[in-house]
Amino acid sequence: MTAGDGRAVGFVGLGTMGWPMAANVARGGHHVVGLDADAARAEAWVREHGGTVARGPGDLAGVQVVVTMLPDGKVVREAILDGGVADALPDGAVVVDMSSSEPWETRSLAPELATRGVVLLDAPVSGALQRAIDATLTIMLGGEDEAAIERAVPVIETMSKDIFRTGPLGSGHAMKALNNFITGTGFVATCEALLIGTKAGLDPAVMLDIINVSTGRTFTSQVIGPAEIVPRRFASGFALALLTKDVGIADDLARELDIDAPTAHLVVERLRGALAQLEPTADTTMAMTVWEREAGLRPAPPPS
Repeated sequence: MTAGDGRAVGFVGLGTMGWPMAANVARGGHHVVGLDADAARAEAWVREHGGTVARGPGDLAGVQVVVTMLPDGKVVREAILDGGVADALPDGAVVVDMSSSEPWETRSLAPELATRGVVLLDAPVSGALQRAIDATLTIMLGGEDEAAIERAVPVIETMSKDIFRTGPLGSGHAMKALNNFITGTGFVATCEALLIGTKAGLDPAVMLDIINVSTGRTFTSQVIGPAEIVPRRFASGFALALLTKDVGIADDLARELDIDAPTAHLVVERLRGALAQLEPTADTTMAMTVWEREAGLRPAPPPS
């Protein structure tokens, strides 16, 4: 398969990130067959971008490459294996899991797909919503089946040219979790610095200006803080539940490998504590509102 050859590509999961990613696959010249748990959403995507709605796994019959962009590895298993997608695919088809899945779930799913003649690759992404729209995501590609990788890369390239080969299957998902562990650590540390500074009489906007030309700068200080936290928009497009899950994967991976990682333990517990006080779909930046209340900087909202 070559980019723009017009062959059908299955895309499972047309959520916040999947929607623009699938749009870029279509712009790359592929006919997208979209499948989403919300059938109305899949129909809306097709009305906007073309392609075909998959109303069931049978509609993916004959598709050689299927991309999944779902919440976690268990949902990927349910959609691809339990949902019958794998059974509908032709022998030699490739499933490219671009979700933030658990490495051990990925390694467990692969042999079950192999018995059906389907190859699994992991290719999680980093870059958040805007880079998904711009097709400039960082992609971490794990897998050792070179023939399958050759078939999948032209599809992946429609979403980014910045593709890193990370090693065997599951290594991409491990790398994604570790990257988001660092992201989460920077988020928590930057928010805590802003809380301390605010209580000490500093202006948070001025703090970020200083941090961003100093050694303490982070993704949160450079992007999320000025755009979302200081103006109190709290709409970064990345759910707190997903960041918490990803940091939890890194924490679990450390335990599995018998690596002492106390920072991972602390960060995931800090995120979980905030998430427990918010709606399940809360934006990551909403954690700051919880920590502000705990610090006595903002009153608790009135009872509903």
